[in-house]
Amino acid sequence: MASIVALNLLFPGSRTDLNWINLSLSTLGFTLGAIVVDGISAFIIRRLPYRWFDYKSRFFTVSKKERLFYKGIGVKSWRSLVLELGVFTSFSKSHFTDPSDPKYTARFLLESCYGVAIHVVGVFVGFLLLAVHPPLSLRVALPVAIVNAALNLLPIFVLRYNTPKIKSIHERNLRRSARENS
Repeated sequence: MASIVALNLLFPGSRTDLNWINLSLSTLGFTLGAIVVDGISAFIIRRLPYRWFDYKSRFFTVSKKERLFYKGIGVKSWRSLVLELGVFTSFSKSHFTDPSDPKYTARFLLESCYGVAIHVVGVFVGFLLLAVHPPLSLRVALPVAIVNAALNLLPIFVLRYNTPKIKSIHERNLRRSARENS
């Protein structure tokens, strides 16, 4: 937020009536707006049927090229720095209870799919702010929307990086469980 205000003050453009207080308040307002639209879209997505978020569906499948991309950008080294918001859905990876339980790994995969969908939508809904106050759209709302998109991409990368590993653990758990039950 401070960077957006500073850049607007350094490069005032045609609107000279914006002082640092107006810019700060506008940036804060648009930032809160981005948080609100992200939250509303997440709330709506969480109410969608579970069957739409099957880890086996094409949308949630991670290709080999994609895995190489995540390895290339070093997701493994910085994934712990990305905030984990699973606590809002009463499911947190920090409470990794029993990785050998197929029910747990299935829920982990479901929550990952929900998370990917929520953050993909979040990348785009922040740009709805451009319609709120057109005079400030390019100067304040667009930079806020770009930052919002970038902050939504990071969890997508982490979730999709982790999905193949959790998927293989889950399938191994299912095979083990089937052997034990037969």
